[in-house]
Amino acid sequence: MHSSTLETLCAVPIALVVGIAIITDLRSRRIPNTLTFPALGAALIIRFAFQGWPGLGLALGGAAVAPAVLLLVHLGRGIGMGDLKLAAALGAFFGPVPALVAMLASAILGGLLALALLMQRGQLLAELFGLFLIGLPFLKTANPPATDSQAVTTMPYGVAIGIGSLTTLAGYTWLGASLPSFVQIAARL
Repeated sequence: MHSSTLETLCAVPIALVVGIAIITDLRSRRIPNTLTFPALGAALIIRFAFQGWPGLGLALGGAAVAPAVLLLVHLGRGIGMGDLKLAAALGAFFGPVPALVAMLASAILGGLLALALLMQRGQLLAELFGLFLIGLPFLKTANPPATDSQAVTTMPYGVAIGIGSLTTLAGYTWLGASLPSFVQIAARL
């Protein structure tokens, strides 16, 4: 087995899953189970086929670490189940340590995306004052936007997860620490 084969078998599905998740999250604010569950299954099969039981263990570890990081960062609020399932699927491809890096990058990007959306909606100043001066409800806008569209009230966090994952993948490649060799080193520990 060549590590470049395993690296490609992990990088290509990561890119495909991320691309589809970003598009569906931007369009409908949903990440479908028909994307996340097969991706998780593929990651488990690929890792087991190329690395055996240690690879399967690392895939399961990554599938547990990635959503756990997102839940801890967000304290269980504001993150959808589709986002968590996407994180689990990507974490299974990455393994535990790269999944941790990818989800921390996603959290940072998610914060920047939230700030950009608040600035676009003209609510940034109200949110900042509300953060420091708790209990002043008059700072919030009295009349929310007239639409009931979910697209107005939610943030497409799958975009942040996708960009954070692709950034992590590119970073590991750029640094020369390919994911499979990194995973094999972690398996020896």
